[in-house]
Amino acid sequence: MAKFLYRLFSCLALLPGIAPVAMAQQDTTLYHLRTVEIFGKPAEVFASGSRVSTLDSSFISTYASGSVADALLARTPVFLKTNGPSGIAVPAFRGTSPTHTAVLWNGLNISQPALGQNDMALLPLSSIGSIAVQHGAAGATYGSGAIGGAVLLNSASRQEPGFGADVMQEVGSFGRYFSSASARYSGQKVSVAFSGYHLAAENDFTFRDYGRIGAPTRRQDQAQVAQHGFTQDLSWQLSPNTRLALHGWYTYANREVPPALGAANTNAEQLDRNLRLMTELNHSSNWGETSVKAAVFNDYLHFTDNSNHSTTDINTYQAQVEQTYTYARRWSLRGGLNLQHFEADVQGYGRQVTEDRASAFLLFRYDPSKRLDLSLNLRQAFVKGYNPTPAPTLGGNWLMLEHKEHKLYLKGNVSGSYRVPTLNERFWQPGGNPDIKPEQGWSFETGLRHRYTLGPVHLDSEVSVYRMLVDNWIQWMPVTSGYWSPRNLQKVRTQGIELSSRASTTLGSWQLAATGAYTYTAAEQVKAYEGNQELNRQLAHVPLHKAQLSTDLSFRAWTLLGHLTHTGFRYTDNSNVSSLPGYTLLNLALQKKFTLGQYPLVASLRSDNVTDRTYTVLENMPMPPRSLAVGLRFVIP
Repeated sequence: MAKFLYRLFSCLALLPGIAPVAMAQQDTTLYHLRTVEIFGKPAEVFASGSRVSTLDSSFISTYASGSVADALLARTPVFLKTNGPSGIAVPAFRGTSPTHTAVLWNGLNISQPALGQNDMALLPLSSIGSIAVQHGAAGATYGSGAIGGAVLLNSASRQEPGFGADVMQEVGSFGRYFSSASARYSGQKVSVAFSGYHLAAENDFTFRDYGRIGAPTRRQDQAQVAQHGFTQDLSWQLSPNTRLALHGWYTYANREVPPALGAANTNAEQLDRNLRLMTELNHSSNWGETSVKAAVFNDYLHFTDNSNHSTTDINTYQAQVEQTYTYARRWSLRGGLNLQHFEADVQGYGRQVTEDRASAFLLFRYDPSKRLDLSLNLRQAFVKGYNPTPAPTLGGNWLMLEHKEHKLYLKGNVSGSYRVPTLNERFWQPGGNPDIKPEQGWSFETGLRHRYTLGPVHLDSEVSVYRMLVDNWIQWMPVTSGYWSPRNLQKVRTQGIELSSRASTTLGSWQLAATGAYTYTAAEQVKAYEGNQELNRQLAHVPLHKAQLSTDLSFRAWTLLGHLTHTGFRYTDNSNVSSLPGYTLLNLALQKKFTLGQYPLVASLRSDNVTDRTYTVLENMPMPPRSLAVGLRFVIP
């Protein structure tokens, strides 16, 4: 399979106009296809009873110079662990670890096989069309790693026929420069789009160094960032019922890694290169919708400091076949098979490692009435020596009350999930544990959703209560003074409450929207198989409380976006002896649209950490103070 996929993409690269850049899907609704009729948003079709949220396009457009990490921080209750402006940013859903989050791009998992996670700071918003987030276990739907949640990324789609383009330039505090450009064309049968970006930042802000006597003020001199990348998408309507799509995504980042306060500067740097190529064939017939995907991913990481020189180079070959059949909007059935092949050339392994994985899945959605929808999903993974038990999901939504402008839904689900140990956890030398067991999780969730609509006024509120158990939780622990090793140390229980409400209305030329959210997360070790017996204490770096308030205000050509985020205190160890204080951040963005001839021109002014709050996300890693950014964007719609 690996050789086949390699040759396939080598041939595709020779097609005219297909450089290693990415492309946007064509809107197939222009062609009267006999496609499968789905029941709602694609991410929600087989997720009855789960909490699924989609980030609004206006935010992605306004913060196009940011990353997926910025979007998740501003618009979701997900906590991101980051060690500074040039460091990694990894999400942690509902008290779980970053390795418990699945990240999918156009339906395929792109988590790095060696680490089992994705650095959201390396995923630019300018390269992404849409972002959806599923909270809670989703192993039956998305496979290994979807214990805490899943982030679903999709390429941009072009709906209107014709040509379009935009160019953006932004200049900000601390030596930050961002540039991007994109162009797209849609015809009767072919749609093509490409985009590119470049980011450079000195990150030379000042901070109080509490690791030194007297806490002197000094300037950060080890946090430079240089990033660039491009995307290309091609969609070709082969026939009224058949579409071929090709997607490409390349990112490059060279970052200085700042030392912790009080630690010596070892001149650490990290270079990341990620190339993702995918081809997708969709065909509609009387038997439903057939989807065939094949992909080649390359993840390269080079870390150096004064005493280390480590390289990671992994090729992932992936194929997925799905068949979906929908009957009269009453039920929909999707079955499929996913195949993965890893080729890892990692210096820390001492040898080349290869591995094959497979999983079969069956997703079923049934609507017995207009007031009730149910889903039953099942996935079985196959990995030599690490076959986890099947991961099922049963969920439902019930419209229990409908009166005039009010609708009240009862929802809930029971989900199984799993995580196959990463390559590092098994093969790193010294310390890799070939006997490590896969993690297994069970999640129970219920809640209410209320919708109110009266003319232009819309109110959507939701409350969810969940409880999750993760067995054989993997944790790295010191074996000797020389190295650490992963062990199945414990069983962890996470439970909590998630509240959210969004209100929107239109008053003449005014458009107003506001979103409020609050989460309470209790994550505790409830059983220890070996090691410290630190039971019934909050896990390190998991905030008990997190709250958000976002506002969108538009008046004619003006738009104001703001979001206020509060993150509660976090313990820095599982013994709950020391902690970091909570912090509240305010970010604001103002846009004004002009016209240059017949084309729009958008000027923007953005400020992060408006109140100039001093804070840290992880201990001894200072974060930037107040910053400003001015941008200009030229659009050919």
